[in-house]
Amino acid sequence: MSNEKPPPPGRLLGTGWEPHIDEIDGRLVYSIPVASGHMDYDFQFMIEPSDLAVLREQPYRRAVLFVLLHQLLQNSTLPSFPTVSQAEFRSLADAVLFEPNESVEHLIKATSAEHNVRLHSYIGDEVRRLTASAG
Repeated sequence: MSNEKPPPPGRLLGTGWEPHIDEIDGRLVYSIPVASGHMDYDFQFMIEPSDLAVLREQPYRRAVLFVLLHQLLQNSTLPSFPTVSQAEFRSLADAVLFEPNESVEHLIKATSAEHNVRLHSYIGDEVRRLTASAG
């Protein structure tokens, strides 16, 4: 007998404590949980069907979006950092999901340097988790 709960109605992608996509009132919502200190947050952004298609088909880009966005959102929970708007999310999602691989790699390196963290390591871990759960 499995302890895993069935996905909620409208869940299109993602399980547990990972980004997930739900269809809510005919709209696609990308939700990402973020823990910061002793607080947990749930951020939500609107996405398009083309975004969902890439997130389903390309584990690497799905992992990159998650890791980069998580880094930005975790910082946004601190008083001295700005929140991440829908427009900023859209810009990041467009860059990660639709730009050439070289541009995505440049974005990862730039964000890693800006935040003084090795994001490639987290991205690799996430890709391994996604591909293991798919197989």
